[in-house]
Amino acid sequence: MDEQFEKAMAEINHCNKCGFCLPVCPTYRLTGNELDSPRGRIAMVEGMLLDEIEAGDGLEASLSYCLGCRACETACPSGVEFHLIAQAGKEVLDKTRPKHRRITLLPRTLLRMTTNPARMARMARWGRRAAHLPLPGRLKQLVPMLDYVPETVVPAPAPTEYLGEAAFFQGCVQEALFQDANQSAVELLSAVGYQVVSPPSQTCCGALAWHAGRSDEARALARANIAAFEQSGETPVVNTAGGCGAMLSEYDEVLADDPEWAERARRFSQRVRDWTGLLKDMEKPPRFVGTGERIALQNSCHLVNVEGGGEVPAQLLGNVEGDTFVPLTGQDQCCGSAGIYNIQHPDWSMRILDSKMTEVEDENPARMLVVNPGCQLQMTLGMKRCHLDGQVEHLARYLYHAYLRGQEQSARA
Repeated sequence: MDEQFEKAMAEINHCNKCGFCLPVCPTYRLTGNELDSPRGRIAMVEGMLLDEIEAGDGLEASLSYCLGCRACETACPSGVEFHLIAQAGKEVLDKTRPKHRRITLLPRTLLRMTTNPARMARMARWGRRAAHLPLPGRLKQLVPMLDYVPETVVPAPAPTEYLGEAAFFQGCVQEALFQDANQSAVELLSAVGYQVVSPPSQTCCGALAWHAGRSDEARALARANIAAFEQSGETPVVNTAGGCGAMLSEYDEVLADDPEWAERARRFSQRVRDWTGLLKDMEKPPRFVGTGERIALQNSCHLVNVEGGGEVPAQLLGNVEGDTFVPLTGQDQCCGSAGIYNIQHPDWSMRILDSKMTEVEDENPARMLVVNPGCQLQMTLGMKRCHLDGQVEHLARYLYHAYLRGQEQSARA
């Protein structure tokens, strides 16, 4: 048994089977089946690692239906790191299943495009045009989530002070589909006093490959990003995608067994932050002015459960003058997007989304804010499925507009 599986067995042995993870697990809440819970999945991976059961379709189904939201880890009183157990199971499955079954066509295509955001953007444009084609029902129901046209971001006013430097990670899906969110974050950070650089040789964070059990691909992407960002010294590495941020923050774990890269990965992971953290840490926070709207938030599971920064977006929204922030009971719970989960398991994904949209319908916000591209796609689809008029928008774009309004009002005062 190699070191990774020893780590997985150590985590398994920490689990005392208490069941605290059950009520926070989206798939267990959906089915009530132990095989769809963290506790059940742990038992199956343990059986496989101990050669008590084969690495077969039952284990594959159980693990593939896991959203990877990591809510079970924050709920666990024993601190079991479930993702290490699941990852060990996925890697065994990826190596033991027949090559022709390792990954289906559409997910494989998406994984290949993660290193080419321009190509991904072209596919999204094709997807919008394909809405009128006779697509399979499973795919056709997802097309409305692509109904988004990025806006042109106006340059920020010149900063009045210097707060330091920041290295910006663009991400693949975020840069391909929602580049205005990235641009808004960069402009806002620049306006308040940060000198922002974006290393040109950066690439996909590797999260989609990692969660699919394709660890070698993910590690290669991790090494490329570490090398790219080492050129920016020890400055914070910030991003606008909760899923990317979680992956970047765990490069030390991804490359822990690589003697050449382990220490470099550790130093890199220590630099990673969500971009909102820089705003939170300012002694004098920026002035944000809204337009009198009711706003709500769909948070990022990984920002909440992995990076531990989920409270920051809500804090910033509570400080926007004029707008009313409506905290949702389920704002920190998974929306069902989970990378490419809504493509691989659209039925379960839509059931999770529809459950979430019940509360959104009751509140009917004029603007639903997100901090992750997958959540933006999913919540856009949810609003359309419920025939709601509210706009789905990334927090960065919303706050940048609010900042510009604040600057205008302060200048007139």
